[in-house]
Amino acid sequence: MEEQDGRVSNDTTVESIKSLTDKDAKTFLNLIYAVLKDNTSPKEQLISNVLSIYEKQIPRVVKARQNRNDGSS
Repeated sequence: MEEQDGRVSNDTTVESIKSLTDKDAKTFLNLIYAVLKDNTSPKEQLISNVLSIYEKQIPRVVKARQNRNDGSS
């Protein structure tokens, strides 16, 4: 469930993370590592970038996988 500012609730984010496959989790961990490693942005932007992965990208991947699985049944 999205909040008014477009962000996903913490509970939804946690459930999305729990729904990741091992491959997805490793991919996102590598993405987060790359964001942190190559950081030249201010701390606030860095935090925003990592939060975006958790709040937007992970739920999208989980939803896309669920939709794909529902369509292939």
